[in-house]
Amino acid sequence: MKPFPIPVVGELPFTLEEEGPSLIVESPGDMAVFRMPARYTPTEPAHEQAACEVIERLLGALGAWKFGEADYPCLELDGLDAGSLRVLHETLGEGEVGARLGPRAEAQETAFAGIWWLRTLGPAGEVSSERLEACAIPEDVRRAARGKAGIDIPPATAGLMNAPALIAEIAERSARYRVDGTSHVINLTLLPVTPEDLEYLDATLGRGGVSLLSRGYGNCRITATAVDGVWWVQYFNASDKLILNTLEITGLPEAALAAPEDLADSVERLAECLAALREG
Repeated sequence: MKPFPIPVVGELPFTLEEEGPSLIVESPGDMAVFRMPARYTPTEPAHEQAACEVIERLLGALGAWKFGEADYPCLELDGLDAGSLRVLHETLGEGEVGARLGPRAEAQETAFAGIWWLRTLGPAGEVSSERLEACAIPEDVRRAARGKAGIDIPPATAGLMNAPALIAEIAERSARYRVDGTSHVINLTLLPVTPEDLEYLDATLGRGGVSLLSRGYGNCRITATAVDGVWWVQYFNASDKLILNTLEITGLPEAALAAPEDLADSVERLAECLAALREG
């Protein structure tokens, strides 16, 4: 991928907290490519058989489902014993997109794009329940991201240049999105904005209940604001330097979503993985 040919203006309006093991990654380098998840733990035949049965059920549900339909495949895993669940974890692995849904839930894409781990967390951050979902992005992410309809605009502060005009644009565009679904992107990297502008934008828009990290070419950090359908979408290079800073008015930014062709490819790879698991 070629570097973005744009100057960087301003810094992050906030630091994204990447809590939990699912969102901790090393510095990004080359583009992420699919690799079959490695398995290191010796397993019992019964555990492998149970994991195979889960994958078979998932493939069967995917075969009966059309991408984009609301009633997407969802498999609860609470009935699996620890050994079988460990085999399933090692078989499916973890992929490029992870999301924190408040303090007690997370979504993590498996190594197979469009197939997700959904986890409910206990008070100490332990996993209390888990399930698999196959879709562009889990509905729990959409629900957790819903915010308020309007923007409460505070008084202007010293040092502002373009923030008041940007807030007016965001208010108008977010209202339009709620009516007709028209998405809009504001590229802050290309605009003359001061640090005070960025602080004002962050304070005015507030923080929502969802933060995502998408790893591919570098890192893309996606954070819901408190305003419904308004997101920070920020791209960082291999040195963790901000190279593109945007606000998106949309249901969910495209960088977080699995595409139909991604999931179709995952179905093929998952079938290959199942065959390999059966062979031992």
